[in-house]
Amino acid sequence: MACCGQRRSLVSAQGRAVGANRPPRPMPRAALYEYTGTTAMTVIGPASGVKYRFCQAGAKLQIDSRDVVSMAGLPNLRRLE
Repeated sequence: MACCGQRRSLVSAQGRAVGANRPPRPMPRAALYEYTGTTAMTVIGPASGVKYRFCQAGAKLQIDSRDVVSMAGLPNLRRLE
């Protein structure tokens, strides 16, 4: 069993953590939203804690299904799916 110090040396030697090359997990039942505002907007999903960053008009992001209800009330966001 490796201790914390051995993991640190492994990370620094390889430049990344073990398993870091795994693909990200897909969000369950995510919904696609498009931002229609004129400036950037950041929203933190109240249920998931995910930070959603819409950088410009037309930006599209997958929103976790747990956050969809709260996103529906925000101006400048349009659900696409």
